[in-house]
Amino acid sequence: MMTNLQYDTICSVLVVFLILIHAKAKPQDILNDQLVYLQHLPDVKYNSNEYSEYFDNEAGGSHRLDEQRKDMPDDLQTNNHFEKEESITADALDKNIKWDMHWAAQVKLNQMSAVSMDPYGNIAIFHRGDRVWDSHTFDNGNRFDPNNGPITQNTIILLNKNGRVILEFGKNMFYLPHGLTIDQSGNYWITDVAMHQVFKFNAQDIEKHIKELKNAQFNSMTGVSSDHTSILYENSILKPSIILGEAFVPGNDDTRFCKPTAVAVHTNGDFFVSDGYCNSRIIKFNKNGERILHWGRHWGATESIYSQSPPPNAFLVPHALALASELNYIFVADRENGRVLCFFASNGTFHKEYKHSAIGKEIYSISYAQEKLYLVNGMNPYFPVRVLVRGFVLDIYSGKILSIFAPKGNMNKPHDLYVTDDGSEIYVVELNNHKIYRFLQGVNDSMHAEELQHIKSQSIKQHRSKILVHPDTKDADNGKTNMTKLILGLGSAAVSFITICVAIAAIVARCQKRGCLLTMRKRMRWEADRRENFKLSSLLESQRGRSFKFLEKRPNTRDFSKLNTEPETSEDEHPENSLAKVI
Repeated sequence: MMTNLQYDTICSVLVVFLILIHAKAKPQDILNDQLVYLQHLPDVKYNSNEYSEYFDNEAGGSHRLDEQRKDMPDDLQTNNHFEKEESITADALDKNIKWDMHWAAQVKLNQMSAVSMDPYGNIAIFHRGDRVWDSHTFDNGNRFDPNNGPITQNTIILLNKNGRVILEFGKNMFYLPHGLTIDQSGNYWITDVAMHQVFKFNAQDIEKHIKELKNAQFNSMTGVSSDHTSILYENSILKPSIILGEAFVPGNDDTRFCKPTAVAVHTNGDFFVSDGYCNSRIIKFNKNGERILHWGRHWGATESIYSQSPPPNAFLVPHALALASELNYIFVADRENGRVLCFFASNGTFHKEYKHSAIGKEIYSISYAQEKLYLVNGMNPYFPVRVLVRGFVLDIYSGKILSIFAPKGNMNKPHDLYVTDDGSEIYVVELNNHKIYRFLQGVNDSMHAEELQHIKSQSIKQHRSKILVHPDTKDADNGKTNMTKLILGLGSAAVSFITICVAIAAIVARCQKRGCLLTMRKRMRWEADRRENFKLSSLLESQRGRSFKFLEKRPNTRDFSKLNTEPETSEDEHPENSLAKVI
């Protein structure tokens, strides 16, 4: 019986412990665990007439949208949909972000579309060689003519921290480069808008063939066959481990893209693709390239002019992606709408929008580091407010501009940027003027290289990721957050107390039903009685009573009337005893 009681008690304590842990969990964590991967918008068949054509060219902009704006009345052209925000001085550059004007000054490239960094700190640049994306690159159905052939120059350039070229590869492998992302494992993720495809090249393959790639820098090895659609990369040194999309076939379904722009890779191996110039959607895949979910739709040129503002799930060229893995956020640069949208990476649910009149109507690229958003803007000739093309740093909670950075003078057409995890290094590549910028944050002019490296290492050690599930604006909602925490704490305590009481009551009731308490009560009574019997006073009392009874049975020696005077035996009756005594 005692064994059953102990077992019930242990089970009840475990149940109470689990309930307490569950009560202390954050509400958003519980909500996210309950949400399933949602398919926000149904798939539709690709129709080239539904989309406007956007491209990167020397003149900039998107010609169909520009033509429509030219035909619009002046009052509609000057309609500004930006929210009223505090004005800032755009000329006030952050003196704490320095342009390293001598870095990679000797590198001369044409259109550079992307920049990233490998785990060893080398900077990778994706460029288009002698190819230019203009109005004649695609037909009206967004199809590229593969007979134009791949780019014959090396399209990927690897630079060390000193700005010197240490490796070049990628010749005869790509037709129109756009996005390049190197994940934390060193894998290369590439988008080619002409092929409408996404590629993954494993880091192990790159390291394995590093000598072959160096030897191939200066020869004319052909990387692809003349059959561009079936046996791509058959003769290439590097072969992609994952290929998504159908080569040179645009589409809007489960297997095809239309000019995909960028890739962002989660720490667990899941990755996101922004698809892109035509479809304006975000697609999430697992590490094996299997599709998980997608959301977003195209926001047409006419809608962007007449409507007040696009909804959160409608984009006009989602051009770049950035992940804050520790916060479970995926950021999308909605280029032509001049905004950055934040979604929960787990299920694609909308969280927050970032927009500022000083940034303007175009945002080309974004990057994330230490709870800050880094972005580069562009200039739209038909936007009524003339903005400066520069880099901006935003606080992810308040959305306020914290810093503005730029080289000497303004940028021309920055296409992509990369920021290190500690925010100490910022890299920007230009599309038109063929320049690479490197900015150092947190340094002074008199600081030596050794001191800079020490600061970088210390900042990396001191950086600790903070897991937030549903953070809101810090400076505006501190009071509400504290009150919410207090209410949640009191509620958790009340739930815990009630749970413990219910558990104790259940244990008592079960014990009463089994008779455990009655048995214990009897045993306690028996133990008390036994202890009473062993008391000294009880023993003496018992012995005294017994002695009295014994004496009462014996005759009183002083009462001679009751004595028996006759002997029990007589010497006369036993003469032999008398004789023995005499002898």
